[in-house]
Amino acid sequence: MPRFKYPESDDGQRHSASSGSGSHFKGQPATVRHAGVQPDSHGDAPANPYAAGHAASPNATGRAVAPVPADQTQRAPQAGAYVPPATNPYAAGDPYASPYQASYEDNPYASGPSTGAVEMGHEQVGSRSRDGRRHKNTAGQGVPGAPRKRRRRVPAIVVVLLVLAVLGGGGAYLYFNPPIYRVNVNGTDRMVRAGSTLQDVVDEGFASPTAGDLIAVDGSVCKEGGGDPFEATVNGTETADPTTVVPRHAVVQINDGNDTDEECTETTETLPHGEGGEDMSSFNLYWAGSMHVYSNGEDGEQVTRTGNVSGISVTEVTKQPVDAGYHVYTTNTNGDKVIALTFDDGPWPGTTSEILDILKENDAHATFFEIGNQVAENADVVKRIHDEGNQIATHTWDHASGSGGGVDLTKMSTDEQIQEVDKGFQAIEDVLGTSVTRVMRAPGGNYHATSSGNIITNLADHVTAEIGWNVDTEDWRRPGAQAIADRIMSAQPGDVVLMHDGGGDRSQTVEALKIALPQLKAQGYRFVTIDELMSSYGMPSDD
Repeated sequence: MPRFKYPESDDGQRHSASSGSGSHFKGQPATVRHAGVQPDSHGDAPANPYAAGHAASPNATGRAVAPVPADQTQRAPQAGAYVPPATNPYAAGDPYASPYQASYEDNPYASGPSTGAVEMGHEQVGSRSRDGRRHKNTAGQGVPGAPRKRRRRVPAIVVVLLVLAVLGGGGAYLYFNPPIYRVNVNGTDRMVRAGSTLQDVVDEGFASPTAGDLIAVDGSVCKEGGGDPFEATVNGTETADPTTVVPRHAVVQINDGNDTDEECTETTETLPHGEGGEDMSSFNLYWAGSMHVYSNGEDGEQVTRTGNVSGISVTEVTKQPVDAGYHVYTTNTNGDKVIALTFDDGPWPGTTSEILDILKENDAHATFFEIGNQVAENADVVKRIHDEGNQIATHTWDHASGSGGGVDLTKMSTDEQIQEVDKGFQAIEDVLGTSVTRVMRAPGGNYHATSSGNIITNLADHVTAEIGWNVDTEDWRRPGAQAIADRIMSAQPGDVVLMHDGGGDRSQTVEALKIALPQLKAQGYRFVTIDELMSSYGMPSDD
């Protein structure tokens, strides 16, 4: 908007619009006095061409402006008010001149500031917004003729690169996370939605497995189709879980479901043991069975299972009660092809290690009844016996030497019998650094009551079981490797086979094992320790 400017005199000084002082108070209109013109005695200014009686002065729009009364002092325009231009568009010769415009000659102010006219010019000091507030102009803005500041434009190549980056990122995401992908189901390529499960694959009709049945506690069919819906492998991993997610490019094989057992409720009952046992004074009783156990009596246990769906109940004895007394029996394996190989009189340099090699080659375990006073000097082989999963038991400390004649514990006193057994176990445990089960074999099979004493009751607190045999290979007689092998192969499920790894030349025993074990293994037999035989099958309750 135009601003009022004070005129300059010939000496170049700007004159104040106020009277006398050269300044005026801010906010008060300045009184304009014309240079070289003095007011009359009444204080009135001389005649003004625009005063009463003259034609009204036009404004910027060409409209007539009411003349200013002669007795009023002319005031400077306020900021933003119209200031007439230095040249008059209605001057003489202008075809568009206003009929109300006085001629140039008649205007005493036409000659410029020296005639006393107030110098007025245009000065852009700001702009007003719609709310009427003034805003300061910045460089190059709002000033006529000033260069306009150019806006910086983003290069086209940057825009192109950004677009390509967005498209590339989206493409990469879709490549690694496609909404559908290919899998192979039962040998046929199929397209499935991302995140599809095995059940989704079946629901899509890509496989049609038959569900297994739900089996009741008694083995009957409780509900047809109530078992697993299907069996599947996903990239070689077996699963029956329908919620298994099928990954991209997976190879899936879906087969019929397996039968499953119904859930059931179990109750456990105790079976009390009885009193009984065999005649411990009978010498021949020893040979009636390979397992010789004296018991104080042990309760049994039975479990009753009731199906949650079928409501059927089944009772099963899970642990047979053991009557108090002495029991002789051969293990009933219920047809399982299981044999217990046993070796006496070791450990023996060379022979014991050769036997261990053969056992290992045939995935076989055995029980070694060792003589206590030979253990320490063969500690390495004793440790190997134990470390390779075989059992070590005692064959007494010195094979019943002294009063036992080297073969018969029954001829020894009670204290001697206990010492023979305890020292034998201690020798083994000293080498192994761990305890062993209290299983022994009496030399010569002499384990029965006599008129002078009862070895069975004497050792009841020191021995849990005395082990005889069902098959005697008589390898100590050296009948030939084949004869020994034939006797080994005559064993039946649950039998205990007697052999020797010490006490002399046992090369025939080694060769016999090389013949017999591979053949028995081919027939489906397994070779276990005494502890495994007793814990797996227990003692018959009626013996």
